Amino acid sequence: MKCADTLHTNGSKIWTVEEMTLLHSLKIAGTPYPEISSIMNQSEASQRTYNENSCQKKFSHTDWKSFFERKKIIEQESENGDFESEKEKVITTTLDNHERLVKRESARTDLIIDGIKSSIYRLPKPKHTDINYKAKKQTKYREEEVGIIVSDMHIGESYTLEDTGGISEYSYDTFQERIKNLKESLLEITYRHRHMYDLPVLHVFTLGDIVAGMNDAGQWSSSYIDIDIYDQMLAGIAALRDVIATWSKHFKKLIFYGVYGNHGRCGKRGQEKTSTNWDRLCYDVLKVSLSDYDNIEWNIPKSWFIDTKILGHRFYLTHGDGIRSSMGIPFYGIEKAQSGITNLLNGIPDYILLAHFHSPAELHSTGSSILMNGSFLGGDMYSIRDLRKCDKPEQKMFGIHPKKGITWKYDIKL
Repeated sequence: MKCADTLHTNGSKIWTVEEMTLLHSLKIAGTPYPEISSIMNQSEASQRTYNENSCQKKFSHTDWKSFFERKKIIEQESENGDFESEKEKVITTTLDNHERLVKRESARTDLIIDGIKSSIYRLPKPKHTDINYKAKKQTKYREEEVGIIVSDMHIGESYTLEDTGGISEYSYDTFQERIKNLKESLLEITYRHRHMYDLPVLHVFTLGDIVAGMNDAGQWSSSYIDIDIYDQMLAGIAALRDVIATWSKHFKKLIFYGVYGNHGRCGKRGQEKTSTNWDRLCYDVLKVSLSDYDNIEWNIPKSWFIDTKILGHRFYLTHGDGIRSSMGIPFYGIEKAQSGITNLLNGIPDYILLAHFHSPAELHSTGSSILMNGSFLGGDMYSIRDLRKCDKPEQKMFGIHPKKGITWKYDIKL
């Protein structure tokens, strides 16, 4: 330890810490000064020529207590300095190693990229005959049938943009615009698909809630119903009559399926039979009013569901209000309902068509494809305020193939 500049003692020259420490240790050990001078002259700590007089003078004129206190401080400072130096070495080494790893990985990536490029360049160029599509001789494919779900019109329900904070609105006029859009959209989509294959049959799956309902028949608020139930039913008959009559002219056959919803019940839950329903009355009057149309087939049961086969595929239709939900789409409840339906029917439906939840969705459960229809409303007072949801007003349309089942699908924006 060479610290000559930091420790000053009495004398003509500054002795190093090593010299002073050796002198003190020899003297404390009882070594006479002549022998001390001889040992120090031969020591590695030797910095000068020592004699008996110089050693005696240095020892007697030194404040050894002060010397060892200052020595201790210097040693601590030296240790701290060594720690910081070692720390800097570790940081520098780590950074150097990281830089080497980065360079190595970069080089490896470059080699992989070069190898891929080389492989691509070595691939033979495709011949034009290999990449041209050769059309089949037939000009049309096997015919399909069309299905459309119509549900949740809620005729009579009314709320304004002011009521919903500018998010959504609905009224009888809004309903009329949207039913017209649905009527025309189906015909337009059908026309496009007929360039590929025939579409002779239309299946109209009407899944309920045509009317908004009676004021005291459910938990819905009468504050947002501005048409009484009788006029709701008449408006529903008129609208459906126009749509069904128009569609029937563009298909060889139209099959109407009518399942009632919960908003059409004629009393509070449990007071009347479930089949005593304004939706069902609307369907029956519609059937009578279109009795002259001989290409329309009617399926209007008293039960809350329809189980039928279309081109060999099993369809189960229901409104869906019997499925319990909590603040949104009840995916678990739907899966549980599918399992129960399978047990009741002693077979797995290929397709389950639902309405009620006003949220278009599709899911699969134990062999069944489940299609959930949207609504004419979009967001209503309940969904916006309580669920903080506002789905777009939509209805589902799809194609049914004899072998493949449901093929193409559209969510028609109303």
